[in-house]
Amino acid sequence: MTSKWTIFPKKKTQKEILLDNADSVIDMLENALSYDEICKKFCVRRENLAWFIAKSDYSARAREAQKESAETISRKAELSLLQIQADDTQASVTRQRELAHHYRWLAAKKNPQKFGDSTKIQAELKDTSASSSWLGEVLSEIDNNK
Repeated sequence: MTSKWTIFPKKKTQKEILLDNADSVIDMLENALSYDEICKKFCVRRENLAWFIAKSDYSARAREAQKESAETISRKAELSLLQIQADDTQASVTRQRELAHHYRWLAAKKNPQKFGDSTKIQAELKDTSASSSWLGEVLSEIDNNK
C-alpha cells in the first residue's frame, strides 16, 4: 500500500549550508574571493556569511583565512607596482598605481590591524613631584618672558 503523502526532506537553512560547506567557504575566503562570490556560490545572504565568519564554530579558522587573504592581496599590490616599466605610458603607470591602491584598500578591509591606516596610541602620564615642579618652573619662566 502506497501513501498518497510524499515526505520531503527538511530544507536546510542558509547557516546550515555554510556549516556543511565550511572547508570550501574557508578556502574561498583564503583565496580572497569576495563575499558576493561566496554568497552566490552557496545561495546564501551576506549576513549569514558574516555570521559564519564572526560567530560560528569555524569563526577562528575563517578569520585566520581572512588574514591570509589580506597578505595575498598585499603581495598583489606590491607586484602591480613592480610591473611598472621605465618605458610605460603615463596611463599605464596610473592604472598600475590605482590597482595597487585598490589592493592595499582591500587588504586593510580584510585585516585592519595590520594594513589599516589608523592606529591608536595610548600613553600614561605619571605625576611625579620632580617632573611637575620642573614643568611648573618652565611654564612660569615662559609667562615671565611674555
